[in-house]
Amino acid sequence: MSAFHDAARRLQSGDDDAIATAFVDVLPISGAALSTLGPPFGSSVITATDPKSAESDEQQVLLGEGPGWSALRRRSPVLVYDLSTGGDEWPSAKAALRETGWAGLLSFPLSVGTFDLGAVTLYRFDTDPLATGQLDEAALLARLAALRVLSSATRDVEDGRTPPSVSVSQPSGRHVHQATGMVIAQLGLTPDEALLVLRARAFADGQPLHAIAEGVIERRIDFRDPGTTDSAQEEER
Repeated sequence: MSAFHDAARRLQSGDDDAIATAFVDVLPISGAALSTLGPPFGSSVITATDPKSAESDEQQVLLGEGPGWSALRRRSPVLVYDLSTGGDEWPSAKAALRETGWAGLLSFPLSVGTFDLGAVTLYRFDTDPLATGQLDEAALLARLAALRVLSSATRDVEDGRTPPSVSVSQPSGRHVHQATGMVIAQLGLTPDEALLVLRARAFADGQPLHAIAEGVIERRIDFRDPGTTDSAQEEER
């Protein structure tokens, strides 16, 4: 348990290099890689414990299919303990992953509320199933990792990749403060994390931060419910 707590603390410390290694330090796996998949931040491998894991995740990114994509789409873990068996949901990716020599893998979605970012895939050389407690630890680490990924991606946006029409660099004002409190209540986050979710949503939707805040206050946006959408944005479309 202390190994898990140490890994969780490292994930929360802001050290991006510790994101992937946290999983290897806690779980019976041989490698781990995290990738953003699809919008709003694009598809790319962002960190991995080793070149072999990075190459395997790169195959998923290039092919546009694989366990990470399935985990993100389903918003639930994909557990493939034996790559030599199973269905044909992603045949090209499975063939590519078999060639890397991995025996099995597990993919967990990287999501913060309704905000989908990508997936973390844990690579293994054996086919023994993980215990329920180990799967729970992996899911908790994935939640913490998602916040780190979201923070890093948003920081990159603010360093020069924010569209001119989006104002997310000055989070201030009564509406933003009120909306931050509502997101804290919705997702059980800290104030900084809740504000980060609002800023990322503003970037993803191409709207000013205050517009997203108003959508939360007026309950047009609820980060617990993927079915909610800002009606003003829908009207523009």
